[in-house]
Amino acid sequence: MSEEFDLVIRGGRVIDGTRLPSFVGDVAIRDGKVVDSGSVVGKGKKEIDATGLVVAPGVIDVHTHYDAQLNWDPYASQSCWHGVTSVVVCLCGFGFAPVRPEDRERAMKRMTRVEAIPYESMKEGLRWDWETQREFLDSLETHGLGVNVASYIPHSVLRGYVLGEEDSKRAELTDDELEQMKELMRDGYRAGALGLSTDHNLIDRDHDGSLLPSGIAKEEELIALLSVAREFNVGSAEVTPHNLHLGEPEQRLLERYSDASGRPVIHSVVIHSNHIPDKWKDTLERIEASNQTGHRIYGLAAVHQIGSLFNLLEYNLFDDMPAWNAALACPVEERIKNLSDPSIRVKLQNDIDTVLDRVWSGRWDRMKVYETTIEKYNDRFISEIAEEENKSPLDMFCEIAVAEKLETYFYIEDQLGDDPDANAEIMKNQYIIPGLSDGGAHTQFLSMGKYATVVLSKLVRDDKVMSLEEAHWRMSYMSASAIGIEGLGTLEKGMPADIMIYDLDKLEVTPDRPYYETIIGGGKRLVEKANGYRYMIVNGEVTFIDGDCTGALPGRILRTSAYEPSLVPSSGNDHG
Repeated sequence: MSEEFDLVIRGGRVIDGTRLPSFVGDVAIRDGKVVDSGSVVGKGKKEIDATGLVVAPGVIDVHTHYDAQLNWDPYASQSCWHGVTSVVVCLCGFGFAPVRPEDRERAMKRMTRVEAIPYESMKEGLRWDWETQREFLDSLETHGLGVNVASYIPHSVLRGYVLGEEDSKRAELTDDELEQMKELMRDGYRAGALGLSTDHNLIDRDHDGSLLPSGIAKEEELIALLSVAREFNVGSAEVTPHNLHLGEPEQRLLERYSDASGRPVIHSVVIHSNHIPDKWKDTLERIEASNQTGHRIYGLAAVHQIGSLFNLLEYNLFDDMPAWNAALACPVEERIKNLSDPSIRVKLQNDIDTVLDRVWSGRWDRMKVYETTIEKYNDRFISEIAEEENKSPLDMFCEIAVAEKLETYFYIEDQLGDDPDANAEIMKNQYIIPGLSDGGAHTQFLSMGKYATVVLSKLVRDDKVMSLEEAHWRMSYMSASAIGIEGLGTLEKGMPADIMIYDLDKLEVTPDRPYYETIIGGGKRLVEKANGYRYMIVNGEVTFIDGDCTGALPGRILRTSAYEPSLVPSSGNDHG
């Protein structure tokens, strides 16, 4: 009697995620796992005809901020529309656990400033049926997930929990406070988390525009927290250093973090910037040199062009320039007053001229007016308008924004990743993890969850930068393994059946121009979906068919081998 499976995928081009050559054949699934592949004998309760389609492991999206969104959107869109079956949260040292009830408001305000997640969406959508990190992860799983979720242990949040949010900007810790933070690290590991995430970058700021708690902490504190990893020997550390592009100080810092933890360190981020177009080369050379001296350091890279839509009501991506931060990290009326002040405009221009390690290129010929009531300016570049009106581009930008009380929408075409040749070279480096979707963050301004679709359709299919086998290995097994997620990312026997099935010829990001969608609480987000994905499968269950959600919630929390089940149920949840 032939063996019966829960699901059999028939006749597709199977890319198993190991970098072995693909083959045309079948994949059989039972109890959420891959149990056979090749020429499968036996029937499935359900069968999918994948003739002419690619069958590959789902993508592991290793850098997201879906911490809030998963409370009201268990599928983590946009990532789920672009081949992703697993996401990682609590990046950059911030998140929502552990958080005391009295600090919830502050945590939401911080996330609004640093990641531009609409405050009203969090206010309405967050369940807050947790306090500890274990309870947070249990809450996500209990309420149902359409994707798998792994988590880091966020540094700024630990500081706030131990010191109190109002005191979390204090650099000096007592021995007892440091020990409390180390114990919270241990709690995170026992809950199955990957390790510490921290952020020193000036563009990431607290709700009031000041440095994040992690940006104030001394290195001795970081070393002590990272050293806890040696007690568990799992996972990794995620670091956003002071500078976007690695210099020698940042390289040595990552090496010290690697020495302290004994685990891989993920540098966020490697990327091409138009105003310093060769800096990515130096960053890659430094990562390679560190690995040659025994330090496991990987670079998370954005390998596609990223544009940024914004207005100055909530935007934070100028915060890496001190004068811009001072002018904009304040109430709206004060912002308008600052932008109207000629002496402050001089300081803003000076930042553009002198602060090189920043996100925005400073090119006014690549920034256009996107949405305005001043019809004559609509869809035109700032440089063009300024020349016509005989003004400097900075003055023109400020005057347009002030005239509409900062509600004008602008679009930066070359925010990052503007050079396809640079993107290709970054992608091919052996220490690079493709990603940086920042999913769930910058909802009105950036749309980067499409990265896997861009890699497959542009870098692989159109530009032939690498093979499908290599690309899927990078986006699945390598991504999972590098950050320390165990047992994920291939279609080998016994692995979770997290699978994408797609038509490579038809794969594309759609529409050509992102559109807005209203989300919970009345917030807005940019939306870019995809054509070409036929089926998405998570733990053996189909979650999307031709882009339409099935309603299945087969996702789970991805926990490391350090996980210790709780003897006491988490508060506010019934875990059965």
